Amino acid sequence: MGMMTSLRRLSKKRPVLGILFVVVLSIGLIGSYAIFASPKAPVVPQETREPAADAAQQAEALQKAAQEQISQLETEISNLQKELQAKPNDVATILKLGDNQYHLGTIYLFVNSDQAKATASFKAAVNSYQQVLKLNPQEKGINLRLAGAALYAGDEKLAEDNFQAAIKADPGDNNARITYGMYLASMKGDLQGAIDQWQEILKHNPDKELADQVQEMIKQAEAAKQKASEPGGGQSRKTEEQQAGK
Repeated sequence: MGMMTSLRRLSKKRPVLGILFVVVLSIGLIGSYAIFASPKAPVVPQETREPAADAAQQAEALQKAAQEQISQLETEISNLQKELQAKPNDVATILKLGDNQYHLGTIYLFVNSDQAKATASFKAAVNSYQQVLKLNPQEKGINLRLAGAALYAGDEKLAEDNFQAAIKADPGDNNARITYGMYLASMKGDLQGAIDQWQEILKHNPDKELADQVQEMIKQAEAAKQKASEPGGGQSRKTEEQQAGK
């Protein structure tokens, strides 16, 4: 099953889990640092938004803003690649390159719906993050960056390996546990595994906002487990997955 199909199914059955997983992967901000590359949605200028009275005008404005951002990112990527010709092992530059490649991928995927270009950008980000990991395995957040890019690039094994590596490196990393739990629930259907990850977060006395969010995710996962255990629950889920894949 494809990643986006899994997320669509998750969003329908467990809204908080599905929506948050997409937000975490595409925006990347929970806690003290960016989970992945912190890509931002294209910003439509205020003077453009106000006159946009209908959906068509708004869509056109968004596409224009997206194209401007794509051009800017492509220029930045090209400049960073030139910098790396002079200093090929500069970790900060390679990391910035990977972040820009990841950001570009999210725009292609979520704004332009261009799967081919998005995948190419995410694969480029994977290569950059792997280079950072090789040069500096202790780089903060690198495993989560790599996991996110790998997941969008279609390499689930590499993604899961790096989710686990992030948690092993820092068992108290709430970002890693939230995202890995969402991956387990949405991509692997491992609801208990997801619950286990989120319960670990609650053991470390997170702030109220995060605790409330995690408790809601656990509640939805428990409800989904209960539904799946009911007579016909497994068959019903299989039918829903088949319909979602159409």
